[in-house]
This record gives sequence, structure tokens and C-alpha cells, in this order.
Amino acid sequence: MYSRTIADPPERIVHNGKPIFGAFSHPPKELDISDVRNPYTFMRMPRFLSKLRIRSDISVVFTSDEFTGIITLFDVKYFCFSEVVIWEKSTGKKYAYRYIFGFRRLVSKNMERGRSFTFRKSRYVRVSWNREKKRVSVVFTMKGDNIRPSFSADLRLDMADNRAAEWFAVTPASIKRRCSATYYCAAPYNGSITNHNTGVVSKPSDINIAFCSIRRIFSKLRTWETFLTGAGCYEGKQLVLRISTSNHDATENDRYNDNALFLNNEITLLPPVTITCPFGVDGKWIIQDTENMIDLYFTPLSDHRRVSSIFILTADYHTVYGMFEGDLQKKDGEIIHLKEFPGIAQKQYLRM
Repeated sequence: MYSRTIADPPERIVHNGKPIFGAFSHPPKELDISDVRNPYTFMRMPRFLSKLRIRSDISVVFTSDEFTGIITLFDVKYFCFSEVVIWEKSTGKKYAYRYIFGFRRLVSKNMERGRSFTFRKSRYVRVSWNREKKRVSVVFTMKGDNIRPSFSADLRLDMADNRAAEWFAVTPASIKRRCSATYYCAAPYNGSITNHNTGVVSKPSDINIAFCSIRRIFSKLRTWETFLTGAGCYEGKQLVLRISTSNHDATENDRYNDNALFLNNEITLLPPVTITCPFGVDGKWIIQDTENMIDLYFTPLSDHRRVSSIFILTADYHTVYGMFEGDLQKKDGEIIHLKEFPGIAQKQYLRM
């Protein structure tokens, strides 16, 4: 049966110019990959050129009885943006808010205590973390207009809760001279999400769950990526599923990948998958592996698409709310049957 080991993390991600690959129980003090030697060529090149190709992002998926949504913070130094997409479950309505700016490193390297934020009068987003206090905080305020309502949220992920779990992955991207380093955590949250136009406020519930990822990666000039995140309750337990595939996947992707299943604080590292959309993005997605641990379908309910072209960067991506159905197998052999399990998919193409 497929398995991978979660080890204690190294003090630093990079040692003597080479990344240290593996799956680790928690992150090191710094999420810093800039010391990798010659990530794009065997020849020595100025570090500032390779550092310009480092892409950073933070993603937070949250769900409650009333709302589900995703927060994204993205930077490639010369181009940054934040985006919040929210679906109101009772009506199926979708609301999206975006703020674009440039020439700034947005995502903090400090994994002990850090914060990343974007700020303007009508768009404020902040994600902060404190490992000593075992807390991740997510705050946003979105001012409405003639089309969209005003939204705000103050979510506090409790990493001390016995349902919370975290892990850290360093994988080749896609060759071993380059790397991707990502921190993942899943936890119940306290706080609320508010639609200020209708007065709908999320209430305390066992389904109030959030999943956060913080990543740094040596990016290719052209990137395609697909991410699937499911979050909800399964037989009274917190279940979070994270599956991804991209052209940054390691050549040895059965040994190095970012796929995982969180069932309360138990983590099952999953094998690589194949994600296909034979009926298009709006049709049923098929997610399968070669180890018979993953056999899922994802049915889209609402698609949010963005196409941007700024300076040398082109982005075309879908953010899709939908439902999972199918089977998952844990590391102990237990089969999990999912039906109408909520999730969010992201299908992205970037040219930088």
C-alpha cells in the first residue's frame, strides 16, 4: 500500500545551495528558498535574476453553514494581487473582489510569526500567524457597490484544537535543482463572516473549517496548475482534502507531491493523481490515482473566471465551487465515502 513518512523538518530548507526534499511535521523558521544555487542553469548566474522567478502565494479556503469561499494572495514581486471569492449557500450567488498592485514582496518568509496583507480603502485582506500562540488569523473587509454587497470576516484558526493538523512539504519543481516549499494547515475556526447588505452572519457550527496554504516556488515561464480543496464534516469529524497537479510536479511524483487527506488531526499523504475535465471546466471532473486510494468526481456548481494581462504577465484561471463524490482510502485502509461533499477547485494558467 502507498505510504510516505512525515519527518522532523530541517533547520533550513536549503543546505549548501541544494534543497532538502521531503514531508515534514511542521515548517522551519523561515520559508526561504532564495539560496538555491543555479536553479535554472548549471552555469552561475546573478542571484537577483533567479530570485525574480520566485513566486509566492497564500490560499485560505473557508466554509460554514451559510458561506464558502477562498482568499488568495499572490506575488511575483513586480505583480501582486489579492482576491476574495464568496458563495452564499442558500441562494447560490457568487461575489468576487480583487485588488491588483505591483513591486512588492507580499508573502512573509517568517513562519514563526508573520503576516501578509493588502490594503486600500475598499479592499482589505490580512492573513497572519503565530506558532507560539498556535493561531492563524484571517481578516478581510470588502466594500460593496451597485452589484456586490459589502462583506467582512474575522476568522481565527485554533491550531491548539485536537482536530487541527499541519504539515510542510518541499518538492522538486520539477527538477531537483529547483524546489517548491509549502506549509499546510487545517483547523476549525472561531469568528464570523457577514454580508452587510442582507445581514446574514455565519453562526458557530461544526462545519466552520478553514484550510490554509503558504507557498514559495521557483516558477517556470509558463505554468499550468490545478488545485482541488474539500472541507467539511464526515461522520462527525473534520475532513479536509487537498489534491493538486501541475507542470511543476516532480519527476518522482510518487515520492514527492503535495496531496494529503486530513481527518481531524490524522494526516494521510496521498499518491499523485490525474485530473481530467472531459466535459470542460463546467462539466464533471474525474480525479484518480494508480494506487486505488483516490476515485473521485467533482461536479461544478459555479465558476468564477478571470483573464488578466499586465506587463509581461498573463493569467487565465477558474475558481470553481462544487461537490465531491466518490471514495478515498486512508493510510490504515479505511474507506471514506464522500457524497455531496463541498469543495473549491482552481484551474490556472500563468505566463510570466
